[in-house]
Amino acid sequence: ESIPMKSLSCYNDYSSQMTCTWMEHSEAHALVGMSLYQRDNIIMENNEMLCKRQTENDLPEAPESYVHWVCHTTKENFGIGVDDTYSFKPNKILRAELNVVLFQNVQTPPPQNLSVSLMRSGDVLLTWKAADGSQGLGNALDYEVSYKREWESWEDAVSLSLSNTTLCHLRLQDLVPGSSYVARVRARLGQASGSSWPVHPQWSTEASWKTPEGGLQPRNLRCLFNGADRLTCSWEVKKAITTSVLFGLFFRATPTSAEEECSPVHEKEIPHIPYVVQSCEIPVSNSSSQSQYQVSVRAKTEEKVIEGYKNIKVLPPANVSVTGTEDQEYELRWTKHTLRYNFIKQRYQVEYWKNDQYEKVSLR
Repeated sequence: ESIPMKSLSCYNDYSSQMTCTWMEHSEAHALVGMSLYQRDNIIMENNEMLCKRQTENDLPEAPESYVHWVCHTTKENFGIGVDDTYSFKPNKILRAELNVVLFQNVQTPPPQNLSVSLMRSGDVLLTWKAADGSQGLGNALDYEVSYKREWESWEDAVSLSLSNTTLCHLRLQDLVPGSSYVARVRARLGQASGSSWPVHPQWSTEASWKTPEGGLQPRNLRCLFNGADRLTCSWEVKKAITTSVLFGLFFRATPTSAEEECSPVHEKEIPHIPYVVQSCEIPVSNSSSQSQYQVSVRAKTEEKVIEGYKNIKVLPPANVSVTGTEDQEYELRWTKHTLRYNFIKQRYQVEYWKNDQYEKVSLR
């Protein structure tokens, strides 16, 4: 559960008034505020509760890193079997969508049977079995451009092969917003030269740049199909808002099929940056070259059922008065708070003390 849902506590006077208290992380509140909704199983309509931020005077020991709220609403339906459901919704739409053509997003297995052979000349020959065949050399000088975010390893970098050009165009939409990038380039001889691939190609000096921030939306949503039975999707979200918002991955196997939710969602923190990587594996059956999945990442709606008859907080007695009697005793009277049902009994606690003295006498 998120912090707002975990901290949610609600009670009612079993007549008309409903009160809830909850809290959220102050950093998450600054980025995306949350609203509390209530519905019961009779009317089945979500009603936004009126919430007011509690002040420091009300919560003298409240930690500064949290924002505390008290919310009110009124309703008419009370009784055993009447359940109230509470839910939180962010005040911003948080989602990302992607159409995935399975066989255009294939991540083939790594090469197999890697072996090392020492030749008579002292050279080292690496041999392996490629999963998807080998590539031929080009007719002109070829370049390999590799780029990545600073925290990624070069093994996970994006690699582009270019022929007969010294330019490489990187589109902004192919880059992750708010990221620091580093790139390098190396050259290798094409087939027209008659030379073999170099054993240890050298990389150029690295160049770096930073992309602009992209807001609160889920970013870098991408899916890779293993070619058999699994589509693995990953995305990144701001670490701060994950305390209040849970993100889910939803997908359709075909445009006409019912939407399903992928589970479980795994999470991994990225060192030194305010984002976490979330991922989920979608099982694939009956795939073909025409298979296309519609994938969406969006904020999930959390709900909590609170039974009203188990969470009653009676209003304090009214019109409290004290009158003296003829035998020098005192009589304390008050007006009873009326509940909707007369068979519900109420118990009272009376406290009295002398002025300027804090020792209290309690009667029940």
